[in-house]
Amino acid sequence: MYSFTYDESETWKVWPNGMSLSAFNDSSSSIVISQIVRQLLDDIRDETDELQKMIENDKSQLTNYTNQLLTAADSYLADVEINEAFVR
Repeated sequence: MYSFTYDESETWKVWPNGMSLSAFNDSSSSIVISQIVRQLLDDIRDETDELQKMIENDKSQLTNYTNQLLTAADSYLADVEINEAFVR
């Protein structure tokens, strides 16, 4: 039989402390498995939500910086066309 070490705070994610293997094999095992999988998927969803927020924030900043660069480039082109010196 395999054994794994985990912190007490993680028991609800892996295996209920008070459940024996024989109890797991009876009809309540599907409920326990469902709870474990649901909690793991909830944790994954929370992490991906955070990742999505970071990506959207980075995209927004990149769009802002790109717009600033385009504005600066347009301003430079206007200055070059208006000035006597066409090449700088």
